Amino acid sequence: MAAAAAAGLPITGNNVRIARLRNRFRGRRCFVIGNGPSLVPGDLDLLSEEFTFASNKIYKLFSRTRWRPSCYLVVDEVILRQNLEDIDRVEAGLRLGLACYRDLMRADVYFNNNLGGEKAERFSRNVMHTLRSSGTVSFQLLQIAFHMGFAEVYLLGHDYNFAGAISRVDGLERTIGAPGGRLHFDDEYFREGERPAGQDPRAMYRGMEEARRVFEEDGRRILNASRSSCLDVFERCDLETVIGRRREV
Repeated sequence: MAAAAAAGLPITGNNVRIARLRNRFRGRRCFVIGNGPSLVPGDLDLLSEEFTFASNKIYKLFSRTRWRPSCYLVVDEVILRQNLEDIDRVEAGLRLGLACYRDLMRADVYFNNNLGGEKAERFSRNVMHTLRSSGTVSFQLLQIAFHMGFAEVYLLGHDYNFAGAISRVDGLERTIGAPGGRLHFDDEYFREGERPAGQDPRAMYRGMEEARRVFEEDGRRILNASRSSCLDVFERCDLETVIGRRREV
């Protein structure tokens, strides 16, 4: 309660729950799971004893893996409204949501989003006040992971292979051409007639750059353990090598 009061926020049950997450996992590692085509059930089974964040339609893999996410979040209204029944059934250690959807989806903790206007920092170091958006739900998850104190964050399933995605080579910006295959881990990720969420490639790339900067300034790091990825912001690493390292207790 003291943390909520010190932040100048009302002492509500929701704010107390956010405050209690602060630095709860200081120094430990976690995995932020994307929904790209390189993600496979076997890799998720490797993470059964790890702390993991997941989002959107990850539940489409639940029938093929024992793994369940430690935290689950949906921020896109299009995905939420079109899949509300499935989303409300998602099994997760902690269900996260945005306060603006409090009356729409069931969650254990609700965060404000994009308070403070354009002058607010792009990556929120104070999720007690608000999260910030930057084109992908993984950006909000990285802010929550930072708040929870994780020192190492590994991305998995972040293929970043959609047409128009931005990468940099020798400091020069370029766009990735039309993808050569599917964009998600399941060919039926979207039902027939379902409208996909919008994408803002520049916002996504800027957000990832900002997340890296904030983590590194605080002596922490984000690495990309995706099996296949065009996202060049983070150092790449091998999933098996990471899993083979001694887990933090």
